[in-house]
Amino acid sequence: MEFVDFAKRSRGRDLGLIFPGWAQGENVAFYSPHDDDVVLGGGHLLQAVLENGGNPSVLIFCRGDAGYSTPEEKETIVAARKKEALEAYGRLGVGMRDVIFLDFPDFGLMPAVGRDSRDSRKLFDALLSFLRIREISRIVFSSGHLEHWDHTAVFYEGVYTSPQAGDPILADLGQPFPIKTYLAYAVWTDFEAANPGSAVRADKGVLGTAVHEEAVRQALKAFASQGRIMEKTIAAQRDRRRAGKAYLELFQTIQLRTPIDYRPYFEILKICQRKT
Repeated sequence: MEFVDFAKRSRGRDLGLIFPGWAQGENVAFYSPHDDDVVLGGGHLLQAVLENGGNPSVLIFCRGDAGYSTPEEKETIVAARKKEALEAYGRLGVGMRDVIFLDFPDFGLMPAVGRDSRDSRKLFDALLSFLRIREISRIVFSSGHLEHWDHTAVFYEGVYTSPQAGDPILADLGQPFPIKTYLAYAVWTDFEAANPGSAVRADKGVLGTAVHEEAVRQALKAFASQGRIMEKTIAAQRDRRRAGKAYLELFQTIQLRTPIDYRPYFEILKICQRKT
């Protein structure tokens, strides 16, 4: 497996190209709006974390209750998908303890964004506690650009809730533990343009081998109840990712809390004409 930093035009076998400063033993949270999204968008990176001494956990936000293709499946689809998800992530090497089901309804996650300590339907406190207790150092979540409504909600949880894990607030929710890296993966559409006019929107990539790709495909097969849905989606058309003998998976670095560079403003101030 190889890793690529497209911005620096660099590639190699060091996971530090994806996660700068990577160290064995780090805990990485993969946020999956629905059970199959991390497999579709981050299945190779998930394997890479395991192979490089990391500990991945998968948070599945929605219960999959809208994913039935016949009326007869309506009453059994949630239980079926939970079983399928455990099987799928097990095929990628993730233990049952590290697959967490948050059990929100499909198309209903956005109202959970935000905080209300009296309302169990709000995710803020639960996510903050999870990130701190498990000492999560990296988060990989779905893109919020023209994706499914639930994907956008997960993106908001990634960029607005997660940074608070390292802040000295809400002390009863665990010892603050800062997140080092925020990465977004895409499932349904391309990323938001980072630089206007550029055809390249992702700055990071994983090149998985045929063996890694086969593991992803076997994991996707575990979602048997979603077969009719997946066969019609571009996300599951895996051969589009083929780059020679490898399979490309793309990510966009999300930079949060970047300090303002005041220097350009200082230079302009020097030439501004003062008017009385």
